[in-house]
Amino acid sequence: MTFLRAFAVISVCLMTFTSGAKAGDAEGTVSQYHKQLQTALADPSNDNDQSLFDALAPVMDIAFDFETMTKTIIGQQWAKADLDTRSRLLAAFRRVSIATYADQFSDLKQGEFEIVASRDGPRGLKLVDSRLKTTSDNVSLVYVLRNKNNAWRIIDVLLDGGISELAVRASEYSNILKNSGPEGLIAALNKQSKDLLTN
Repeated sequence: MTFLRAFAVISVCLMTFTSGAKAGDAEGTVSQYHKQLQTALADPSNDNDQSLFDALAPVMDIAFDFETMTKTIIGQQWAKADLDTRSRLLAAFRRVSIATYADQFSDLKQGEFEIVASRDGPRGLKLVDSRLKTTSDNVSLVYVLRNKNNAWRIIDVLLDGGISELAVRASEYSNILKNSGPEGLIAALNKQSKDLLTN
């Protein structure tokens, strides 16, 4: 499995931007996300994982619905958690998601995102078919978007049309939740983020 395919399985992990995307335009959301991601990657000042994290954080905060993603991954434990625990779970998941992008994309200096098509998904969702093309790879990505507060935001990505990021994350975290509960997961996610940004 190549670097790009391994990254896509675990990370891509994706509203309205101030320019380019119209409210209700799921394809515009993905297109603007791609532009801002490539801008951050091309900036020579983003020469380490931490600086790239700082550059990607505001972009991903706009593009992703981290709250919906966290709720989906945590499952029934989310409903049982108090507000403080939910807030810390969300913060930890957001941070590890952005740190994963920063770590895995730090060496990607050349690449082109292409939107192929957009279509209706189940339960009011939108699907945007895309490709990430480099000199050595061609990765198919399907972005899953949900309309929240009149803005389309990314809640999942399917690799090669079938592998769900949320399903991979839920499987990865299920044993931690079962054995250590939300507090154990928060600690594990925070450690993972730290390790990603210091290696």
